[in-house]
Amino acid sequence: MKRTIRLLSVMAAVVLMAVSCERSKVYTVNISGEGADFYPDSSLVLIYRDGADIRFDEPVAYAYLDKGAFSISFKDSSAVKYEMFFEPDFADNTFYTFPFISDRVPVKFHFTSKYGDICAAVTGSRDNEELYLYRNEWYRIYEPYNRLSYDVDKWISAHGGWPEEGSENEAVVIAMNERLDAVYDSITAVSDYERWRRDRMSAHLTLAGLTELQTLLSSQIQMFMQGGADSVDTFLLDLLDRYRKKYPGNGSVNSMDRLLASMERTRPGMPAPDFSAPALDGERYSLSELIEGRIAVLDCWASWCLPCRRHSIELIPVYEQYKDKGFTVIGVAGEFNSLDDMHKAIETDGYPWIQLYDLDRTEGIWELYGIDGGGGGIFLIDSDGRIVEKVKDIASVKAYLQQHLD
Repeated sequence: MKRTIRLLSVMAAVVLMAVSCERSKVYTVNISGEGADFYPDSSLVLIYRDGADIRFDEPVAYAYLDKGAFSISFKDSSAVKYEMFFEPDFADNTFYTFPFISDRVPVKFHFTSKYGDICAAVTGSRDNEELYLYRNEWYRIYEPYNRLSYDVDKWISAHGGWPEEGSENEAVVIAMNERLDAVYDSITAVSDYERWRRDRMSAHLTLAGLTELQTLLSSQIQMFMQGGADSVDTFLLDLLDRYRKKYPGNGSVNSMDRLLASMERTRPGMPAPDFSAPALDGERYSLSELIEGRIAVLDCWASWCLPCRRHSIELIPVYEQYKDKGFTVIGVAGEFNSLDDMHKAIETDGYPWIQLYDLDRTEGIWELYGIDGGGGGIFLIDSDGRIVEKVKDIASVKAYLQQHLD
């Protein structure tokens, strides 16, 4: 009997190993599409892994459009989320994204352009079809709003762009936009889309539902971290627990967990997370040694982020006024590929404080402070090294300094 049990145990272990190997086996992901003939032939169709920065990261795969159709294949070993883009949109700063999950079932897109939006019908696995059930339900409900919005944009374009202030055309555009807002509000009031969305995410614990949860929860966390919300919805946090149990180690789950950890690390009253990074003088410094005993601003910026640079420039007179009274600024530039543009930006903008850098995100400072998906962020830190706030307006920094250093 003991020998039989031992033999069964060995067989079970072999079966588990075989299943594990099968799950990690590399397979081909096949993506195709048609109906995108509103883009020129030879336009690129680009695929990026979820979370990639399309400004700097290379696509996983790409193909050229031919009469509105394309076919792309690439290798993967687990079902994860990807984003698909059309190259012509980049030039217009219009980023229509078409997500999909890289399972073994071929995914086929059929694109249509309606009221200025690009819509997609999808055939493929249950997860990919459900992903577009969420997406297309929103388009269906808000079609009257999208149609009116398209008409407003056409009217503005036909009349030479946004009208001059005080002109007769401006009054027309204002009235149209008021009507547009009223239509949106009326649809939202009766549609119950958000309840439907939440009910479905809760009832169908699929990778598609996890993708929707990531969109909702990540947005709420970012709003909370920026001071735009008082809390994060406990329903979404509880739902994340359920998805975490079903999909342990999934990239979307890990991404939300990292954001939640960043939210906790950077909330007001918490010690500013310490780090070390190289500076342009060739030395390496820690944040704690640079700010010790002083009120400080941690200015995470980038040469390619113009809004960041505008805020950094606004800090200069504040720094000059209070630098000898117990205030300092630490700059950390998040650059890619080289530091050439960082040097040019510092020379152009005239930042007078020490500048560290995080080249190609190797130092992990953006993720540490929960700003990995954006251009940067500014954090006000008190003289005890605790976070006061994530700064949205430099005026709040000046007001704090007036209260504590004047």
